[in-house]
Amino acid sequence: MPNLPLGLWRDKDNSVYREKYFAKYPGKFNLSDYGIINPFTRGIMICCRSDDTLKQRGCRFGSSEIYSIVNTIPGVIDSLCVSQYNKNKDERAVLFLKMKSGYSFNDKLVNDIRVAITQELTPDHVPDVILETKDIPFNLNSKKMEIVVKKIINKMPYNDEMVINPESLKHFHEIPELQGF
Repeated sequence: MPNLPLGLWRDKDNSVYREKYFAKYPGKFNLSDYGIINPFTRGIMICCRSDDTLKQRGCRFGSSEIYSIVNTIPGVIDSLCVSQYNKNKDERAVLFLKMKSGYSFNDKLVNDIRVAITQELTPDHVPDVILETKDIPFNLNSKKMEIVVKKIINKMPYNDEMVINPESLKHFHEIPELQGF
């Protein structure tokens, strides 16, 4: 059920709050999720909700906050942001980028993303790890399968029955940069 937040952490003058929830349709609250109205029942199905909340260095945020910034970066066709845990249950955000054809993943791109997230949100929102992936898993409703990837990188059992492109999951197993956290 949609809810109206009262404010955002560290947003002293509510400017980020107004930009995030009231800028798209001035004076009207908007979560920026997509919905489908059934033409017969008039019921509404909300789409594109985030599976999970990340909590990195005490900063709690949704993956959609990261997507709204990263997916505007030239060369990035899509992204996926999930949590990785260590044995002490410390959490870090891991951002996977799927690049457009003709663009390359490089240090400049990673730096540009870090700067953009810092400027739009806070330095605490910047994922600790930013990596390239060749594909991102989705379900039949075109929802990113964040929980499945989160389970894979945390070496937990997972179910891939709902993934419409299960071959994409191979890109998330045994990633060297994620070992030893």
